[in-house]
Amino acid sequence: METRSPTNSLERALLLLDIIAREREGLSNADISRRMAMAPSTSSYILSRLEREAYVRRDDRTGRYQIGMRLLELAYGALRTIGHRPIVEPALHRLVEQTRLTALISVWVRGRAVVVDKVESPESIKLDVDLGYPHYAHSSAAGKVLLANLSPDEFNVFVSEHGLPRRTARTITSKAKLQLELENVRRQGYASSNEEEFIGGRAAAAPIVDGFGKVCAAVSAVGPTGHAIWECPSDAIRCVKAAAREISRRWNG
Repeated sequence: METRSPTNSLERALLLLDIIAREREGLSNADISRRMAMAPSTSSYILSRLEREAYVRRDDRTGRYQIGMRLLELAYGALRTIGHRPIVEPALHRLVEQTRLTALISVWVRGRAVVVDKVESPESIKLDVDLGYPHYAHSSAAGKVLLANLSPDEFNVFVSEHGLPRRTARTITSKAKLQLELENVRRQGYASSNEEEFIGGRAAAAPIVDGFGKVCAAVSAVGPTGHAIWECPSDAIRCVKAAAREISRRWNG
């Protein structure tokens, strides 16, 4: 996918980070320079500066660049708007105990639902979701929760800037259908994703509300579609909503 050529160093760096964030396996300098329509030497220079400050990291084995820990730290800073980890993590541990799924906290960063905290499932078969992973908003449960609380204008800007790319055969790629889905999310107080983000992956998520009544994060439970709890999805949904209420209450209390 080609993209427009940015006009200054800051814009180039931001666009470069956005491009890397979209690729779970990372990108080589050649990939990045082609997508940004710039000389490989120019993208290499920007990458070296970003790597030095830990905004990106280079895999020595593959030579591919991925999002670095500095961006994760910035995303985690957003988590502080809902309280410190001692407030969040007891609810995540309880959610894991109840569901045997992996529990995640995600916040909105540049049109993605970025994972900023997690407690892993004890099961031998589970979804591998790293801290800092940027879920697509329209195809993930956490992303739908965060999308559902955008204003109509913000939603339109999101679709215009990010599109609704097909992740799997089940991904919602129609703006009208996504709007209906988000209406259901607002009405029900939770979102779900069944092989829309990953083949073989399923999740349920609910909103975390700050002291001003604003949705500032999402808590989700994720796992493989074959997990026993999905035989009765309402059990997972009930536990996720309870975790969201607990985190919101502890912060606001």
